[in-house]
Amino acid sequence: MNTHQKSMLAIANQQTYDLFAPEALLNPYPLYKQMREEDPVHYNQSFGYWVLTGYRDVEAALRDERLSADRTALFINQLGNLDVNLIQNFIQVISKSMMAKDLPDHTQLRKLANQGFTTRAIESWQSIIQNTTDRLLDNVQSHGCMDVVSDLSVILPGLIISEIFGVPEAQRANLSRWAIDIGTFWGAPAPGSSNIEEYARKADLAVAHFSALIRQLIEERRRQPGTDMISLLTVAYQEQGLNLEELPPQCMLILNAAHLTTADLIPNGVNALLHHPEQLRKLQENPALINAAVEEIIRFDTPAPFVFRVAKQDLTIGGKHILKGSVIALGLGAANHDPAKFDSPEVFNITRSPNEHLGFAPGIHFCLGVVLARMELAICFTTLLRRLPNLRFDPDKQAIPRHTSLVFKGFDSLPIKF
Repeated sequence: MNTHQKSMLAIANQQTYDLFAPEALLNPYPLYKQMREEDPVHYNQSFGYWVLTGYRDVEAALRDERLSADRTALFINQLGNLDVNLIQNFIQVISKSMMAKDLPDHTQLRKLANQGFTTRAIESWQSIIQNTTDRLLDNVQSHGCMDVVSDLSVILPGLIISEIFGVPEAQRANLSRWAIDIGTFWGAPAPGSSNIEEYARKADLAVAHFSALIRQLIEERRRQPGTDMISLLTVAYQEQGLNLEELPPQCMLILNAAHLTTADLIPNGVNALLHHPEQLRKLQENPALINAAVEEIIRFDTPAPFVFRVAKQDLTIGGKHILKGSVIALGLGAANHDPAKFDSPEVFNITRSPNEHLGFAPGIHFCLGVVLARMELAICFTTLLRRLPNLRFDPDKQAIPRHTSLVFKGFDSLPIKF
């Protein structure tokens, strides 16, 4: 029996772990622990892809050039028997973004995208974030209660990134809706989901609308540049003599990434703090701990618990033979709770140090907006705790965790009182 036959036999005899079970979507960490201990490089036949749950394997995979970030095959597979033309706009645009590019193509796109993150631009973000956070809290402060999701976290990142990009106010609500529609399909819904056609249609339409708006803004900034990110990126592309038609996918990537993950990090962080009142008090008494607290929030309840890669060649991970073309889910959330890397990983500790979590996915695809994300979270939580010192769960309303996605972990509703 050869290596491949042995791998297939092992797969046929293995246990199935249901990552989409309601209890796993609510709290996946016990299941991650079980998988890490029993089968850290696991092939899930129902999903049709491999799942890595150990820190060492996940970190190595994030840096492994034998794994491609182009997820086109996975998106098509998600459709099942549906016509691939359902997502023709989605595939065309997403496949051109740097998130889907490998070396060497990724290098130039990343270098150009960095032109939107100048020191001057970063310095201007602080006042944008602070003013936007205060404005949203002004709307609810007199009520004594709020939904962290609908009143704050879904709105805040969209408003901030829209202002940084110079998106007209009339289009900002559309931008948030399009980001959610794209993220719902992009986020690996449960295989065989009865809603997959709806998710696909909405994502494809959102990409089409998104692209049209970005192209319009690029043309306006080409004629009359400003200091917003689209202007900076447009100038950078023109200086390099590049086709501006290649810019919309990069803008869409930054806009969506900035919106979706931060929108989940805020309620995940509030939930963690309220479930650990001693840590909440510690942060309230010592606001200087905010940066360390943000890193622990990201580690403890990672908003993007999985990223996907595709094997460009046959390879071996953790003793398992993985064939070329295989889809691999890298468990960032599971890795961030690996006791081989973190002492007492199940403990939420805002003074944890060192804290080498994988929440920003190290490697060539390391989160482009990491400076913005950290700044946004630090200002948001500092302002929230200063203005609403008596923060607590609303006993009359139930929190609703999101339950449609493997890639994104957050809440659809998190009611609180103050």
